[in-house]
Amino acid sequence: MNEISRKLFPTLCYKERLQLEDCCEVEHSFLEKNGGVLYQNVENVLKKLSQKYKLYIVSNCQDCYIETFYKYHKLEKYLFDFENPGRTALSKGRNIILVIDRNNLSNPVYVGDTEGDLEAARFAEIPFIYAEYGFGQVSQYDKVIESFEELLCIF
Repeated sequence: MNEISRKLFPTLCYKERLQLEDCCEVEHSFLEKNGGVLYQNVENVLKKLSQKYKLYIVSNCQDCYIETFYKYHKLEKYLFDFENPGRTALSKGRNIILVIDRNNLSNPVYVGDTEGDLEAARFAEIPFIYAEYGFGQVSQYDKVIESFEELLCIF
């Protein structure tokens, strides 16, 4: 969250950026009531994938964000575990390793859309699937998908 606030508000000092965390509470309240905009067929894809694989979330979000997402969209039934720096104060790469270790995963992959996601997957020494339809660009990847539904073709 510190990196995100530094990029969005570069003129604010660290202490001022910390005060922005109050916005997270407002965001949680909004998401709990209104949800977010999901990619097309997210639930259907998760349902199909979860019949074959155990699915997890590792995000850069703040504490309680994933739980709020679950509460509105009711998708937790397809996901076994999650982690974020809001709970652990660890980097995404370390959180990926934490989820791998906690769940005894033997062949995990990470799907992401930013260079930070790529770096985290490389740190955890796992393959990276680039979600090209997402928010960022990456310098390399092991596989690429152009839509969320394309995950069904890879796995």
